[in-house]
Amino acid sequence: MKKNIRIILSVLLVCVMLFSGYQIYRELKMQKESEDVHAEMEGFVQIPDTQPVKEEETQPGQTEPEETQPVQIGPVIDFAGLKAINEECVAWIYIEDTRINYPVMQGKDNDYYLNHLINGKWNGGGSIFMDYRVKADISDRHTILYGHRLKNGNMFHGITKYKRQSYYESHPTGYLVTPEQTYLIEFYAAYVVSAEDDAWWVRFEDNAQYGAWLQKGKDRSLFKSAVMPGITDKVITLSTCTYEMDDARFVLQGILRPV
Repeated sequence: MKKNIRIILSVLLVCVMLFSGYQIYRELKMQKESEDVHAEMEGFVQIPDTQPVKEEETQPGQTEPEETQPVQIGPVIDFAGLKAINEECVAWIYIEDTRINYPVMQGKDNDYYLNHLINGKWNGGGSIFMDYRVKADISDRHTILYGHRLKNGNMFHGITKYKRQSYYESHPTGYLVTPEQTYLIEFYAAYVVSAEDDAWWVRFEDNAQYGAWLQKGKDRSLFKSAVMPGITDKVITLSTCTYEMDDARFVLQGILRPV
């Protein structure tokens, strides 16, 4: 009897080891597939050097004009190429000196791109995607992007670093690029909230409600910023999971300034 029990336990242990090994293999395989696809997508984006410009042309007899501040250019995206892969690619999100440099998808719900890549293949890493309730042309007051917080640091894992004042100060801006327009994102707030919070509101009754919502986000920010959104501004929220409490989310918010 004891011998039979030992055999059964040994078989169970082997099964557990095989299953665990398969799970690790499956996760690594999905991670590699996701990284390969996103590496391929980087071929559709060019990050131009920011060049200083001069105020006016030098006239004969004049000294050289002084250089002004560098021009904000932003990434240049081949949307024709991206849309040939998937018509639901609506934008590109980029934050300099971070891993956040991704195409943005928009599906018919907020579920599909949680576990699908731009090429339509199922993958647990998913894609960065825009809330289906907002217009892709950024005509709404509030635009929301979602992304997983992957263990390898990809997708929106990096936005949780905005808990630190020093990180915000070294990464105060980002870019959102659509086929029609490039926007400079001026970040003004980051905080941890429950998934039931009003951080994801996309419809507001009036300017007073919108203004109060903007102020609420500003007041609970984990970093301090001189950027103050107003009721005429359009804002963007980058959202990912975090683990400070059950069903917690980390959000990073910024004003969208057309470049």
